[in-house]
Amino acid sequence: MNVKTLYRFIERTSENHYINGLCNVFLMLLPISLISAFCMLLGNGLSVIGQSYLANKILFSSTLIWKLFPILLVVYYSQFLATLHKTSRTNVITPSLLIYVILGHEWGMLHPGTIIPTNYPLAIIIPLLVSKTTQVLERKKLFMESELPNVVDQTINLVGACIFMVVLYAGAGFLFKGWIQSFADFARLVPSLDEYSLSDALLYELARNLFWAIGVNGHIIFSPLKSELYEFTVQSFDLYHNFGTQLPILTSNFYDVYAGIGGAGNTLSLVLCMLFFTQNKGYRTLAIATLILSIFNINEPILFGLPIIFNPVLVIPFLITPLASLTVAYIATSLGWVAPVSTFISWMTPAFFSGYLATGHDLAASVLQLVIILMGIVIYLPFFKQMDKVAGSNAIFTKGLSDNLFNYRDLGNSRSVMGVLPQMSANLAAQRQISKLQKTGEFVLFYQPQYDMSKECVNSLEVLIRHKGYDGKITPPWFLPSFAKLGLTSELDLWVVKQALDEVAPLAINPDFKVSINISPDTFLIDNFASIVVNLIQKSNLSFNQVEFEITEDLLIQDEKRTWAVLQELRHRGIRIALDDFGAGYSSIGYLSKYEFDKVKIDRSLVLNLKQKNGKEMFSLTSQLVRTTGAEIVVEGVETQEEVDFMQQQGINLIQGFYFYKPMPFHEVQSAAMFCQS
Repeated sequence: MNVKTLYRFIERTSENHYINGLCNVFLMLLPISLISAFCMLLGNGLSVIGQSYLANKILFSSTLIWKLFPILLVVYYSQFLATLHKTSRTNVITPSLLIYVILGHEWGMLHPGTIIPTNYPLAIIIPLLVSKTTQVLERKKLFMESELPNVVDQTINLVGACIFMVVLYAGAGFLFKGWIQSFADFARLVPSLDEYSLSDALLYELARNLFWAIGVNGHIIFSPLKSELYEFTVQSFDLYHNFGTQLPILTSNFYDVYAGIGGAGNTLSLVLCMLFFTQNKGYRTLAIATLILSIFNINEPILFGLPIIFNPVLVIPFLITPLASLTVAYIATSLGWVAPVSTFISWMTPAFFSGYLATGHDLAASVLQLVIILMGIVIYLPFFKQMDKVAGSNAIFTKGLSDNLFNYRDLGNSRSVMGVLPQMSANLAAQRQISKLQKTGEFVLFYQPQYDMSKECVNSLEVLIRHKGYDGKITPPWFLPSFAKLGLTSELDLWVVKQALDEVAPLAINPDFKVSINISPDTFLIDNFASIVVNLIQKSNLSFNQVEFEITEDLLIQDEKRTWAVLQELRHRGIRIALDDFGAGYSSIGYLSKYEFDKVKIDRSLVLNLKQKNGKEMFSLTSQLVRTTGAEIVVEGVETQEEVDFMQQQGINLIQGFYFYKPMPFHEVQSAAMFCQS
């Protein structure tokens, strides 16, 4: 399989509704596994200090809580599928539970002493079958709709659907029991695990982590194999403690102690990479937030939040690191450098303690765990550096990615699922694009004058960013979306502000001069934006009333309350505010009446329609609306004599367009333009 095929496979998988829902369901069930594990950890701790009665109670609670997992998996996944297919949730959940319990009992999948079956693949497959069947029944209009009260219809439909589907699927289970049972146990779908074979151990660990790589708990999927391994370990420990029989190396806790440091994939090493080797404060914040959980081998926040799953960059070290760790630990144990694991411990026991306790207090095991963590850092680091290059410094790079895919609050809605890989690929492409621009030239500022026709002079300059290649080629700002993709818009905007204030300093002696700078919504709403730009202006030669910020309707839509507060702070200082692209959006008129603007720039889209009667009338009405606010009017995109004549008829004097001036470097503006003075 080549790289393109692999990327295509991951992309399609990350966009699959059913897998997306299953990932969210496992996130919803995370508290079940964590609470059960915490109870086990606490119970084992109490047992060590001699509190046997309380320890047994808490360990029993741990087991009881864990037994709820498959039932809740059936319920939550059924609910997701019902919402996805727009069918009745009750008509999916109830039959799914009944069929799961009946078939689980018939096929011998019950927990000892309970009526709760344990088969996670079955808990996933049955809701899929039931939801599809319910969808077909509704499409065929086989559900009852009468003049009776709705509760009667719903009850009859529920009973009828349950009876039909239980008879259908449970009956099929009875009829084909011998054939199905040979395949129902997931462990039989793969080769038997040889507890003495390193190659089998590596294959087992790889398979479990491959499931994790698509957001599905691999430990749960392979729980039948894990149960067999656990039983083998119990017998081995009993023989060792009772008769001194030699311990096998690959016991169930061996995987937890050496291949689960920080959780599946030995992700504690990745967290340490994020903490010590990142240039991005967002990654460091994420590492600090998840470090405590990682110490207790809980890595779902990293897997789903970074993310690792569906991430073609980090999936590679995620799969390689535990395999390398198992191999090193196996060799060290087989050579006698480290004692074999000889007792059970909770998988949540922190590294160093887990190795020391599991091997009967052998310090060499803790040293081996330290070596494995350092080795993991070496493996993860080059891949993480590639991720780190793509991250912006003002936000956690992956928030948009993970939020798009993992959102159990909206689980099952009909919105299209945006896969992680397409966004990841787009971010990598954006990073390469910006890097290429930086290597082949530099970003520069051009200035387009705003011309006052009544005074026949330049009123102000609008700042525009361009890229200038070393060959002299000027590139328009098509690269701005790449900065936005990487969360770098704020850095770019603030660089433009600082650079523009420095470049136009020679004109500061003219009190009527103004420089107009576009500010994106992302920048305008960052913390302390007003204080940042005030500080930059104070350090420049310009006064506050010589600086004008242009904002668009997009900003006003995002956060009206916060925008109002920032606007008030800026205008209080004397900084002018212009509304850009007026007439291009749908809500501009409403915002024109709500906010005070010093200047309103009428969008070129209204100028383009001046050849039509309706276009002229629309423009006239727009300019009249702006005049009622008392703001100055600037018309953008004026390029012909006819357009200039129309503006004069409308009594509009401030013009920005190619008819008078094109954008040019500052030194050309100085020599070509005459600036207005009182």
